[in-house]
Amino acid sequence: MSEPFSRSWALLQPDEPAWALPEGLRQRDPLAAQDCGWVGQMLPFLPDLRQVAPPDADWVIDPFGGFGSTAVAAHLRGHRAVCVETDPLRSELAAQRLAAFAAPLQHQQRFVCGSLTEPATLAALRALGQPFTRCLTNIPYFGAPPLRALPAGAPQLYGSEHYEPYLQQLRQVFVALEALLAPGAWCVVMAQNLRLGSRFVPLAWDVARLLAERFELQEERLLVYEPTHRAAAAAGLGALEQPSSRSHEYALVCRKPARAAMSLAQGRALLAELQAAGFVLRVLGSFARALAGDETATPQDLDLGMSVAGSGGDAQLSALVQWLEQRGFRIESWNAATGAPISQAAMGYRHYLRARRLTRQGEACQIDLMWAAS
Repeated sequence: MSEPFSRSWALLQPDEPAWALPEGLRQRDPLAAQDCGWVGQMLPFLPDLRQVAPPDADWVIDPFGGFGSTAVAAHLRGHRAVCVETDPLRSELAAQRLAAFAAPLQHQQRFVCGSLTEPATLAALRALGQPFTRCLTNIPYFGAPPLRALPAGAPQLYGSEHYEPYLQQLRQVFVALEALLAPGAWCVVMAQNLRLGSRFVPLAWDVARLLAERFELQEERLLVYEPTHRAAAAAGLGALEQPSSRSHEYALVCRKPARAAMSLAQGRALLAELQAAGFVLRVLGSFARALAGDETATPQDLDLGMSVAGSGGDAQLSALVQWLEQRGFRIESWNAATGAPISQAAMGYRHYLRARRLTRQGEACQIDLMWAAS
């Protein structure tokens, strides 16, 4: 991180005029590009590679490319970037913006029209032949009006009618993003808590929770800026009752794990506890290979299989889940919190549970449990 982040916060300054989206392009957007991101917001998270690395050394991806602010910042720092944007018009405006700013391009930037939730878009990104080493993005905010009319079925987060489906679509983007990023890659997501009418919506904190399902959260940075408008004073309200002007964002800094997350000693100790409690389990996957002496196995978690044959299957599963809960584990099924008692019939096709635990020493543990009738 660069000098502005020697503290946990930074006061953002207005972008230099040369970096701005040209007014002619801005006016072509139906929303007048009011949601165009700041180039200066992105620069501190990009090391300067112009004199120290070849052009192909670092690929940045922005899954919510918008008007290409990330691409401009990447160009200024000597990175190659791919901006993915669901709106064809905005993708076109972003490409024209960069061409006007940096033609001829010293480092090629690319603009892909689509969404990471679409197989065709993922195929186009994988066709580049290199994993991405960095993600830098500013999410579309819930509550914003929809973009112009897009093709039927085209995914977009703007205009989402309800909050939970909006979060689920964000989750799908982060799942695809994890697959595209190289091990150890940095991922920085800008997000802001919202006020919708009289309600405070903890969007930034919900986004952090979604990221933590796939990445290791490393840090947060508070980005403070002078608001372009002031909230009207609410007469008669006290200091805690009066809504504040939204003039800061969180930069949520996380990383794709690059190494084994669970040590053999930790896994063996947990297995011994489970066996002593009477649970009959089979070790699967990379942890099983590591136990067998495979030095190339790098387990991120402990994969376990359980037989639940007969009428007592639900009771067996529920007993194991309750045992884990009592030892500080959070139980999830497909990223949704669950817990004992467990009914296989209610779970349907989801023959899978995940248990996560974090100790006060910062030691993380994850168990993936699968079950079958044999």
